Amino acid sequence: MIFMKFYYTTKTDGLGGRIKQITSDFIVSEIGADYRTSVKYLPDKRIEELDWQKIFSEKENYEQLLLDMEKNNLSTTSAISQLSRFLRVSKKRVGYAGLKDKRAITSQRVSVFEPTLERLSKFYFKNIKVYNPQWSSKRIDIGDLKQNEFIVTIRQITGKSKDDIKEAIDSCIFQIVNKGLLNYFGEQRFGGLREVTHVVGKHLLRKDYRSAVMAYLTQESPGEDELLAIARKELSEDLNFGKHASNFPDKSGYESIMLNHLAKNPDDFLGAIKALPKSIQYLFIHAYQAYLFNELINLRFENGFGVEAIEGDVVRDGSVLLPLFGFQSSFSEGKAGELERHLLESEGVSFSDFYNQEYSVLSSKGEFRPMTTRVYDFKLLDISEDELNQEELPGSLKVKVSFTLDKGEYATVLLRELIKRENI
Repeated sequence: MIFMKFYYTTKTDGLGGRIKQITSDFIVSEIGADYRTSVKYLPDKRIEELDWQKIFSEKENYEQLLLDMEKNNLSTTSAISQLSRFLRVSKKRVGYAGLKDKRAITSQRVSVFEPTLERLSKFYFKNIKVYNPQWSSKRIDIGDLKQNEFIVTIRQITGKSKDDIKEAIDSCIFQIVNKGLLNYFGEQRFGGLREVTHVVGKHLLRKDYRSAVMAYLTQESPGEDELLAIARKELSEDLNFGKHASNFPDKSGYESIMLNHLAKNPDDFLGAIKALPKSIQYLFIHAYQAYLFNELINLRFENGFGVEAIEGDVVRDGSVLLPLFGFQSSFSEGKAGELERHLLESEGVSFSDFYNQEYSVLSSKGEFRPMTTRVYDFKLLDISEDELNQEELPGSLKVKVSFTLDKGEYATVLLRELIKRENI
């Protein structure tokens, strides 16, 4: 399956450039119903000393300790794994409101059920900071997240003056304010560089568990770590799960979890999926739903409709709602329904495929998502010399911007409108 293209709603010239050259170029903080986090210490500031003895003396009858957690160049699941391993508690005891970008510096609120003073007071991991403790009776969960705030640096901008850049940004944001931002799912939902998560999801919908697992383990991607690429190729050729279980060079650990299960149970491919954390299992089906959603946006552009409402559309708050297909979905009326039927027929899937009687985790009822969304509090913070790239790109500039998006929306979609490049 080849990943789709993205369309633009703005007509401005792109800035060019790239994001995430270094992790501090992409900073993400959370805004919850009753909290707001910010990045304070990473990558290199020392955290203030906390009086953990006093903090635990104030515990009273509370079971949950809320903490701000900063991480640098780690996925949320990897950071939670490191934290739970050090605290010697199950990962199920750690609550969080949303997954944050890996190649970034991010801050989010987490909760830990019944941590011990002895372990928490000694916690140290180079790329994780925890602080701002508060006892609570309530666990942090997905519904607590409202918005994410981003501070992003775009580097390697060439051939443009500062005035050109400011004019292009102002015009682009003006058009987005008037038309809305296309609410595409970003590449993070599809596994980032590998873009494999939705491929696995489609195999799981068809209950082809072997193909799902083998896609996750062996699908190679341009630009992936060389050792990983070699290991994937060897595994696809020899299918020796036991041999690769102990030395597969993945950093997430998910491939190793699957391989260890298959080393003992070579034909139990559904079991290999079940061995993964539940949060990862859910992602596969959701990623395929997201893939279909993005493709539905593209179909509308290819048929000349763009963001305008057409016959059969449901419109809410000025935005067309498009389906995230599931087993309770039904086709829209009119032209909207024709596009939906065409998409599912071309993919060879049906609504009923989203129900898995054998394993309900791999089921989804379906819902709706707005085709366009809003950008809040956009600010152009700085235009200056790009100090990291003067040798290769003399005179290149960098731009720093900040903005806020509702939960479940992707900064890369806005940045793509500014940069006008598929690969950013």
